[in-house]
Amino acid sequence: MSLINFNKYQDYVDSFITIKDIRYLRNKKVERKLIQNACGKNCLGSLLTRDQFHQRRAKELILLKPRGICGLKLFGDYLNNNDEVLQQFAIRERKLVDKQISTIVYLIMRSKNGLEISSFLDLEQSFRESRCETSQSRVDWRGIFEGRVKLMPSRNHLSFFHWHHNRVSYNDSDNFRVANNRQHSLLLKHIGDHKMLCVNATCDCEYTKNVNRETYFSPTYGYVIFFDHIIRRIN
Repeated sequence: MSLINFNKYQDYVDSFITIKDIRYLRNKKVERKLIQNACGKNCLGSLLTRDQFHQRRAKELILLKPRGICGLKLFGDYLNNNDEVLQQFAIRERKLVDKQISTIVYLIMRSKNGLEISSFLDLEQSFRESRCETSQSRVDWRGIFEGRVKLMPSRNHLSFFHWHHNRVSYNDSDNFRVANNRQHSLLLKHIGDHKMLCVNATCDCEYTKNVNRETYFSPTYGYVIFFDHIIRRIN
């Protein structure tokens, strides 16, 4: 039984009360006292004390929170330089962990062969997968913030374009579904609030209003574009 659904200890105790208890006793205080005396000793043997309830519930809440919120270091805490693009990554990491925003990043770099490649990446997913050692898409974000590793466009990102071969590929992410539409260049649907997002800078469609577009320069990464979408909660 998960304790997250119970705000108070009394709510937890009440979950043990059956329809028969209500039918015959018809007194909430008596029902609770009976449950605490009987189930706490021999009936079910699984009723927690008040202290046990609060301790276990607190542990469950911690497990539900992302690592950065649990007191462990965020990747941005390893930033040790004044690179403006890396600073923007660090600023957004906290908001992404808190699910306040969802960010798409446009990055263009040169491959090992000196050819230009670019991609749109789901920043929240990239941060999250980097905490999983077995993830095939894992990126060394600590090394990126420390300047030891470069963030590169990948075929695993939302969109990947090889400028020399003129080839483009698309992938859905945990936060976005790709709607390849030539009119909009790249159209994305946020899975959380179902908002459509257009990341084409030359497009004047209504979907461009669902993202805030900002560009920053870095000696390492050149011009990097951040598309921030404020998540609207669905009731």
